[in-house]
Amino acid sequence: MSPRTLIAALAMLFSTLPTWAHEGHDHGAPPAATEAGWSPRATARSDEFDLVAAMDGGQMVLWLDRGSNNAPVADAQIEVEAGPWKGVARPAGDGSYRVDAAGLTRPGSHPLVFTVQAGTALDLLPATLVLPAEAPAAAPAPGSGVLPMAAAAVALIAAGGVWLGRRRAAA
Repeated sequence: MSPRTLIAALAMLFSTLPTWAHEGHDHGAPPAATEAGWSPRATARSDEFDLVAAMDGGQMVLWLDRGSNNAPVADAQIEVEAGPWKGVARPAGDGSYRVDAAGLTRPGSHPLVFTVQAGTALDLLPATLVLPAEAPAAAPAPGSGVLPMAAAAVALIAAGGVWLGRRRAAA
């Protein structure tokens, strides 16, 4: 095997290594919303308010901010509706609001309507909460196939070095 053949083989090997996404590109499915540390979420926005709702077991946690300056709203009255289910959120003391949402624990898509009143501002905020059927199987970590390929490349380079060394020693 000539050095040119070895270099060509190495070039072909390295050209098949996986690539990762960079800014503006997507190289695969987005991560599931239920990955470690995440809970199903719904967001709603209007000129007056920005609202984020997250499920925490049978409770829905709400965060409400002013749309104009992102300042937390601590004195709001928030009602939540999802079909026949209705709930009233109560301040939790940490800047969030909580509502008992045991009626929303079944998997599927739940269209929500939040009625928010804070001072003279009154708004209806629609959102959709999607609860997964079950936790998805863990996907292989990005780049998990790189280690075996890198080991193969190192072995190939070492074999080429040994072969070149023996060839030079014989000459």
